[in-house]
Amino acid sequence: MFTKEKIIKLKFNNMDFFINKNSTLNPLVMELIQDGRNDYKAFHELIQNATITFSMTDVETGIRKISKNAASCELKECVDDCPEEYYVIYEWQVKDTNRVGTYKGEFTFVFLDGSGTLIAPVRDELMIHIRDGAIKNC
Repeated sequence: MFTKEKIIKLKFNNMDFFINKNSTLNPLVMELIQDGRNDYKAFHELIQNATITFSMTDVETGIRKISKNAASCELKECVDDCPEEYYVIYEWQVKDTNRVGTYKGEFTFVFLDGSGTLIAPVRDELMIHIRDGAIKNC
């Protein structure tokens, strides 16, 4: 059985993601990374048969801004002969980014074979910073 400590970690600089207020670009992308401690191929098979959601909580108030919105899983492009690797992606909606602040984000994987649930990132916190930028909602 997989444990969350053994499966994945996020690949971001300092686990921080920045986006402007009312922006929907760029999507939040989490790369699933082989940590060398388990059967990575088996995990990839599991995530292809999982419900994946994204949640985001305001760090100051503890109130959820996004609660279990659908996220997707996409195969990473490969050059030459490489193993299958995946990205987990959340596409922003304007209402997701309409309030400046700092938020904690997490992806939840519910494995449909009944083997359990994984919340990622595992070791670090994903901090999302919504900044007051120049983008206007037209």
